[in-house]
Parts: sequence; C-alpha cells; structure tokens
Amino acid sequence: MSKPEFESYCHHNNRCGLTGSSAFFASIPKSFVMINGPLWCYFYAMKHVDDENKNAATMFYCTQPSPASLVYGTEKDITDGLSYVKTVPGVDRVFLMNNCSIGLIGDDLKGIARKFGGPWPVYTMDSGGLKGNFEKGFANAFLRVVEEMKPLPVKPAAVNVLGLSDVSLKGREDAREIRRILSMAGISVISTPGCAEDWDTIMKAPEAAVNLVARDELALPAAEEMKNRFGTPYLQVGLPYGYEGTLHWIRQVVEGCGFGNPKAVREEVDRIRPEVMRRGSYLASLWGSLWFDQVLVAAPPSEAIGMADALRNEWLDTANLTIHLQMPTTYHTDAADAVRTLPKDDALVKEDYEQWKGGLVLSSSEETANLERMKKPFASVHIARPSHDELMITDLPLCGIRGAAYLYERVWNAKLREMR
Repeated sequence: MSKPEFESYCHHNNRCGLTGSSAFFASIPKSFVMINGPLWCYFYAMKHVDDENKNAATMFYCTQPSPASLVYGTEKDITDGLSYVKTVPGVDRVFLMNNCSIGLIGDDLKGIARKFGGPWPVYTMDSGGLKGNFEKGFANAFLRVVEEMKPLPVKPAAVNVLGLSDVSLKGREDAREIRRILSMAGISVISTPGCAEDWDTIMKAPEAAVNLVARDELALPAAEEMKNRFGTPYLQVGLPYGYEGTLHWIRQVVEGCGFGNPKAVREEVDRIRPEVMRRGSYLASLWGSLWFDQVLVAAPPSEAIGMADALRNEWLDTANLTIHLQMPTTYHTDAADAVRTLPKDDALVKEDYEQWKGGLVLSSSEETANLERMKKPFASVHIARPSHDELMITDLPLCGIRGAAYLYERVWNAKLREMR
C-alpha cells in the first residue's frame, strides 16, 4: 500500500484492513475479536462494526501493549486478553489479530494461543493499513475462514452468495432480498459469509454447486480459493438494482448456474412495477419529469455500477452521469459519461467537485460533506456508508425488487426536496 493510501485509510476514512477483518469476523455469531494493538485501532474497528451491530462492544477486546511490549513482545498482553475472554459467556471462537505496528514485532500468535490452551479455537492473522484497505482486510479474513472448511458432498441447485456484509449500508436487508429472489427462482442459498451467518452454516459452504460473487473486492479471492480447494465454480454477478437490473441479474445467475427458473421473479416484477411507475408518472404531471442536470454516484464498484445502470436505464433523465469508484473493478457500464477510480483519478475527482453546479448525488456522507464545504447545491440519497446525516431504520433493501421501489421513492423525494 502506498503512503498516501495508508494515510487516507488510517487517519481519515478509518477503513483500514484491520477494520475489514474485524467486520468479517464479528459478523459470525458467538465469535470474539481480539485486537493486539493500541486503542486507536480498536476503537475505529469496533465503532465501524458497532454502527450496524449493537453487540460489538461486548465482542471486542484490545490488548493495549505497553512500550515495553514493543521491545520484548506482546505474549503477556495476549495471555491477559485471552484470560479475560475466558470470563465472557457464550464465546465459541476467538479471532486474534495484530495491527500494523504490532505485526512488525513478529510475535508467534499461533504459538502463544496454543500455549494458553483456552476452551475455544483461536484463529490468528496480521491485519491493518500496511496490509491494505477495508476490502483487502475483509477478503483476507474470509480467506482465513476458508482455510477451516472441509470438502463436502455437493447439493444440486444450491449456491453461496459471497461478498455480502452486514456492515454495508442496508447489508442485512439486501442479503434477505437476494435470498428471496433466488428462492423464487428455485435456487437455495447455503451460506452468505460475512452477513450474520453462523459458523456451522459457513462451514457448509463447500456443499454449494456454484458460488455467486456479489462484490469482487470482498469475495473474489475466497471464491478462487474455494474453486482450488473444492472445485466450486463461481460467477461474478454483482448486485441487482432496479427492476430491469434485477431481471437481468437473475437471468445471468440461472444461465450461469445451469439451474433455476426466473419466471416467478419476472411475474412479481410485472405485477409490482406498473403501480410504482404510475405513481412516479403522477408526480411528473405535477412537477415535471425526473430530471437532474448532473448525477454523481460514489460507492464501491458493485453498488456504483449497478446503481448507475438503474438510474439511467429505468428511473431518470440526466445530461451527465459520473461514477466515482472507491477502488478498481473489472465491471463496466455504458450508463456513465465518466468513470473515476480512487485514488488513481484524484485530480479528476477534484475537478468534478469544482465544476459541480447542482444535481443528484448518490453516495455516502463523505461526498455530501465535500459538496457542503464547497457550498455546492445538491439533492442527496445515501447508498453507502458512512451515513451520518440520513436515518434509515426500515427493513427495506436497496437492491432487488423491493429495493427498486424504495430507491425510486427516495430519488423522487430528493427531487421534490430540491425543488421546494
């Protein structure tokens, strides 16, 4: 990781590899996350999980190594931490991680845990900004769990959905919607690692006939490893947004898997979409068409690409649609007039902000905060974390059939707020 990238993740966005690893491990019920490092790293990792998991504070521990530990090693700090975990009820496993600086010491985490001999298995790894960003940490933690899987008989017409996360904005809701859509198509879901899936269910992942990769940046390494270990093929399908986008997604899944039937999904879309669009047409007769001079979509690749397609092909009209991707991707869309990738295109991103004259922004709070500081006008819909200035507590997803109506509603309301 380059120095600018490291400083950005560690000191500004708080989304380093340690945060990503913690998010994956903490998503597994009855797991305990122990961070071998300073409180600075612990609080940021724990808080990122705490925003979506009210129990985060009870499942994290920080060893807080002393200055002497940086010279003589952190064995005593780790042992004290594991002794504390023994007093916590309901723990089935411990995930022990070094942060960046402690990882440079070279302590034998596995050996220390084995010597302690607790009543639960301890899984260890190094993590932190020196190991990469949030997505890299999440992917590495996923790989660490894949190491514990064993070959199992394959079940027909069954899949895993990889790359979902319960710390994503509406992550749990999106996972439920994706499961629902697949079930309608006659496809059973064995596991969704990273999204509140229990350990035993994750360990059944090798039973799947196919792995569906919803977010490459979070799960492609795990999908490739499972293919090497178990021969499980995988499909890079992204996330389904909008009605047409959802129908395209399920057709892609059925054709790629060689099983399932999209008929029931299509019938539900045909039943629901006309009423949703009728309501939008009524508003258009009062206020004019759903038009924005400019549209900016800033999010991780799967969200940004799928959302841009739905916006331009189904929901609204615009003179210019720009995508700011938070990381590189192999996904492509013809819906965007310009695509920037951070941090490679920082200069172009800066120029986009400077030339912004008003329009719709689908993003996190970071992008809207930038526009506010620059005193730029905009209408906002949050589709990614962090979301500090918009409250979302319903059980509605952003993706799939239910998500299509929810997003269409939110985009229209953003338009009406802007006009008034």
